[in-house]
Amino acid sequence: MKVVRKAAGICWICLLLLSSGFAAQEREKETGPPQEAVIDIGPGVSPPQAIFTPDSEYPLSVRKAKHKVQGTSVLALIVNERGLVRDVHVTRSLDKRLDQNAIDAVKQRKFKPAVKDSKPVAVRTSVEVDFRLY
Repeated sequence: MKVVRKAAGICWICLLLLSSGFAAQEREKETGPPQEAVIDIGPGVSPPQAIFTPDSEYPLSVRKAKHKVQGTSVLALIVNERGLVRDVHVTRSLDKRLDQNAIDAVKQRKFKPAVKDSKPVAVRTSVEVDFRLY
């Protein structure tokens, strides 16, 4: 009888530990992963290097518009320690109709992360997105 009670007690402890782990996972789903410290690129910090840069789409509606728009949009973003992009926003707009396409393209980019003291770090950076008619 005592063995059964001890086993039941151990199971309750296991359930408590598991439930706290599941609760943490659910919180992370709702709020996103914990934010890492973000630093600026400068002395002692190597910048991230792009390894996958898909082209941005030039919308047909803008392509067929009376005034053709060509040029460069500038976006600010954070490249995290895994080389993924987050917190993208436009700092210099070429045309409001192209902004979302630029953001969508940049969010798909992959980077070799920035490095400080031989460790990958999250950094603030900016990128240019070109829109050209050929």
